[in-house]
Amino acid sequence: MRLISTIFSFFVLIFLSISLVNAMEQGHNTDMRCEICGMGIIKGGKGNFVIELKDGSTRTTDSPDCGMLLRGNLSDNVKSAKVTDYNTKELINADSAYYVKGADITTKKDKLEKGLMPNSMVAFSTKEKAEAFQKEHGGEVLNYEAAVKSLAGKKMKKHGHDKDKGHGI
Repeated sequence: MRLISTIFSFFVLIFLSISLVNAMEQGHNTDMRCEICGMGIIKGGKGNFVIELKDGSTRTTDSPDCGMLLRGNLSDNVKSAKVTDYNTKELINADSAYYVKGADITTKKDKLEKGLMPNSMVAFSTKEKAEAFQKEHGGEVLNYEAAVKSLAGKKMKKHGHDKDKGHGI
């Protein structure tokens, strides 16, 4: 009986290990959550925002919106901020990026892309690239300062992946 229990435990351990590897291969960081909204952060996500603090540590959020809110909370301790460029998936300087707010790929459930938080902004390295994207997907092109101002009074609730609450789409 003890042998059967040991074998069963071994197979459960193998199953859990395979499940964890699969989750990581799909890009989900199984232990990182956005400290503003509570959503899981996808490694290489199309909307990630990375803040480097003066002590060398970093804080990552799942969207430009959450990143801008967190950066405001940490203002005196921030060394730099980067955001994921929608087209290249590369991290770019958040201050010089252009943002599209209200694009259909974040506001319409049937168009929402994996790696983007619903109702969030998307970032681009140049105004021209943001405007080209806007022509196809709608929304408003904003520089960093205008993007931050557009969030005035916005507070994100921690909600995780609750399909009934979500981000409101």
